[in-house]
Amino acid sequence: MNESVQEKPRLVNAGQGFSVLKTVEYKGRFLYSKYNPAKAIETYIDKMQVLSGTLIIACSPLLWYGIKKLKSLLPENCEIIALENDENLFELAMQNNSANVPLFKLSEGEKIDSFVRTLCKGGSIKRALKIDFSAGVNFSSEKFDFTANAISEIIATFWKNRITLVKFGHLFSKNFLRNIARLEKSKTLEDVVKTVSKPLLVLGAGEGLDSLPYSNFSPSDFFIIAVDAALSPLLARNITPDAVVTMESQLAIEKAFLDARNKKILLFADLCARPEATKILGGNTIWFATKYVDGIFFDNLKKENVIRNFIEPMGSVGLAATYIALKLRSSYSVPVFVAGLDFSYSIGTTHAKGTMALKQRFINSCRLVPIENYDAAFSMAAQTVISKNGKKICSTKILLQYAQQFKLMFQNEKNLFDCSSTGINLGIAQSNLFTIKENPSKEKCESNKSISNFCEKEKRKLEELRSLLSDGEKSPFINNLPEEISLSEQIKKLAEEREYLFLHFPDGYAFKMEQSFLKRIRAETDFFIKQLEIAIRENKPL
Repeated sequence: MNESVQEKPRLVNAGQGFSVLKTVEYKGRFLYSKYNPAKAIETYIDKMQVLSGTLIIACSPLLWYGIKKLKSLLPENCEIIALENDENLFELAMQNNSANVPLFKLSEGEKIDSFVRTLCKGGSIKRALKIDFSAGVNFSSEKFDFTANAISEIIATFWKNRITLVKFGHLFSKNFLRNIARLEKSKTLEDVVKTVSKPLLVLGAGEGLDSLPYSNFSPSDFFIIAVDAALSPLLARNITPDAVVTMESQLAIEKAFLDARNKKILLFADLCARPEATKILGGNTIWFATKYVDGIFFDNLKKENVIRNFIEPMGSVGLAATYIALKLRSSYSVPVFVAGLDFSYSIGTTHAKGTMALKQRFINSCRLVPIENYDAAFSMAAQTVISKNGKKICSTKILLQYAQQFKLMFQNEKNLFDCSSTGINLGIAQSNLFTIKENPSKEKCESNKSISNFCEKEKRKLEELRSLLSDGEKSPFINNLPEEISLSEQIKKLAEEREYLFLHFPDGYAFKMEQSFLKRIRAETDFFIKQLEIAIRENKPL
C-alpha cells in the first residue's frame, strides 16, 4: 500500500489565540486556514443569496464548519446534501456530522441519483447550488463538478418532464386507457422477442434515408422496421416495411399512415399512441408500454399482470425502433442496421424526401414561405455541429440529447451498425448492408381475459371515487373496504393509486387532500370513465 493511502487526515489546533477550533492537515497541505478555519466558509455564507427551493451541494464538509450558519439562513423548501470523494476524508466527515446532513461518496452514483429524484418528487426543489466547504475539493475538483452538474441535470429534467406532463399527460392517460383494452386480443413486445432470424434494418425519417443504395440491395433480405414518419417515403420508393413503430399521441401523426391505409404491415405501438392512428394499418398490432411517470397505478398494473414490463421513456421513436429491433433478433449474431436516425438536418430541409413534414411544407409554400425550410436552420434553437462525414450540419439541444441517449443505450450492443453517412455520430460502427436470407418466425396471438377484467374493475373504482367526492357520507360506496376507514382515507386510497387523474395538473407531482385539488380530480373522473367505456365497447367480441 502506498504512502498516500496509508496517510490519515490529522487534526491540528488553529493558531489564533485561545481558539478551540481545529484545522485539518492531509497529504502535505492544510484543508482549512491555519489561523481561523471557519472564517472563509462563514464569510462566503454571509454574502451568498439562496433562493427558495434550492438544493445545497456541500462538497468536502470535513469538520462541517459553517453548516449551522447555513441552515439558519436558508429560506423555505431548501435541502442540503454533502459529498466527499476521498475515503479518509469521508470517514472524518461521517464522524463529525452532528448536523445529520445526508453524506454520500462520489462513487455512490446510484444512491445520489435516487436521493435527488426522491427530493424532486416533493415538488419543492427547483435548482442546485454547489458550495466548497474545504480545500478537500481540490483533490478531485473535476469529479465534484461533474457530480454537481449531474444533480442539476436531474432537477432540470424532472421539471422538463413535469412541463411535458402538464401539456400532454392528460392525452397520454386518455390514450393509455383507450388502448389498454386492446391488449386482450393483441400481442405485446414480450410475445415476439427473439423471433427474427434475418438482418434487421431500422429506418428513420432523417436525410440519411435518402442516401441508402436502394438499387443495390433487396428489401426482402431484411426485416425492415420504419419509424412512423418514414413510412410514406418508403412506400413512394416501392418499399413496404415489415413493421412500423409509433409513439405519437397527437392527431397530426395520422397523416403519416394515410398512404398505407389497410396495408398488412405489423405495427409496434406505444400504449400512449393515438388510438385512431393505430387502426389505419391492416396488420396486427404489437403493444409496448412506456412508463411515462412513476406511480402506484403503473406498479399495480404490473402486479396484476395486465402489463408485463414497462420500458423507460425514450422520447425519440427512432430510439424505440432500435430497442425493438434488438429485442426481435433471435441472437446477438443477427445484425441490426440503422439509417435515417440523423438527429440533425441540413440548411433548407429537415427530413427525408417524401415525408409528411416536407409534403406539408410544399402545400403551405408561397412567395413569402419558400419550400426550403431555412427558418429551422436559423432559429434560436438551432446550433451548428459536425456530421459523421465531417460536414457542418444543424441540430438542436433536444436532438443532440436523443443522439447522446442513443450512444448511452446502444454503444455496447453487438452487431449493431450505422449504415447512414449523414447525421450525428451515434457511437456505433459504420457498415454497409449485407444479407442473410431467413424468414422470421410467427406466433399465434392468445387472448388475455385479465385485461377486460381490469378495464371493468378500473371503471367501477372511478365510479366509486366520483360518488365519494360528490356525495360524501351519503355515498352508497362509503366504507366499501374490508376495514373501517374514514371518508377522507377512502378517497385518498382510491385517488392516490390513480396518478393519471392528476399527473397533468401543474401541481400534480404529488397527491393532495386539498379541496381545490379534489374538485379537479372529481372533474377528471367523468372524462376517464367515458374513455374506459369507449375502450370496453370497442373491444367487445362481435
